[in-house]
Amino acid sequence: MHYRSGHSTARLGIIVSKRVSHKAVERNRIKRQIREIFRVKRNLLKEADLVVIANQVCVSATNEEIRNSLNPLLDQLVK
Repeated sequence: MHYRSGHSTARLGIIVSKRVSHKAVERNRIKRQIREIFRVKRNLLKEADLVVIANQVCVSATNEEIRNSLNPLLDQLVK
């Protein structure tokens, strides 16, 4: 779900807790992938505040799998 924020562009919040992975390297990789996916779609998601909460499945997922799971969700918000 997204809400109008009053800002001219979309904003993103990412939560990847230590419960997902105790290794900072893995948590940072997940956050980098989510940020990149959001960056590409940012202009299409005007005035939206989004929060992405990663789960443990993301640790074993490849970068492509993360992208393939998040892109359809962002595409739904664009419509």
